[in-house]
Amino acid sequence: MTQDNAVSASKSIDLTGDDLNLVRSVAMFRVLPFEIVEQILSDCSIEEYQSGDGLFLQGERAEAFFIVLSGWIKLYRVTAQGDETVIGVFTRGQSFAEAVALVNKEFPASCEAVTDARLVRVPCVRLRQRIMQKPEIGLAMIASTAQHLHLLVQEVEQLKARTGAERVSEFLLSLTDVEQGAAVIALPYEKMLIAGRLGMTQETLSRSFARLRRYGVKVSGRMVNIADVDQLRQGIFRDNYAG
Repeated sequence: MTQDNAVSASKSIDLTGDDLNLVRSVAMFRVLPFEIVEQILSDCSIEEYQSGDGLFLQGERAEAFFIVLSGWIKLYRVTAQGDETVIGVFTRGQSFAEAVALVNKEFPASCEAVTDARLVRVPCVRLRQRIMQKPEIGLAMIASTAQHLHLLVQEVEQLKARTGAERVSEFLLSLTDVEQGAAVIALPYEKMLIAGRLGMTQETLSRSFARLRRYGVKVSGRMVNIADVDQLRQGIFRDNYAG
């Protein structure tokens, strides 16, 4: 990923009704009065990216944070040996980089669109001024950062305490709203990235998918058929409890 591949389009804020409802559901905006949210959004822009476009690179100065309106975004670091480690994956309704942008530090990781995506870019120069005028904005950002920390702790727990099949099962269940009966899921991004997000190799991911066949999971390319969602959920739990 190079900066030559960066944002393909940027325009002044023009949110649809659904977009606005989504932005207001983000942790830092949820507790703020509507008029304050409108003031913050007046400083923002919508940016559109294609798959593979870079948002920023590790070490660059953080001048803004982002809210995902559509698509999938990954944060990653590259080791000294050139290996890529996925730090996080974000999608519709999620925000990222608030804390580092607010204090104007360097980004600790690089960021790239893994599908076509639309994001709200929230610049922090004016936002810092607004926080001085209205401290409740700063408290809301602390709440947002705390939520990210909570999610990070959950992910660490998942990596340490759960088997590969359990991780894959929970990932699949997170992609469907179906509670019972059959479900068809289109994997949102390539399996290599899924493996990285779940803290496993591609070989381990393949073995985990194979193990889930006993629970009615069939994988064909990026399409996943689940015979019974509740059977998958209960089967994984039962095996874990029995073990």
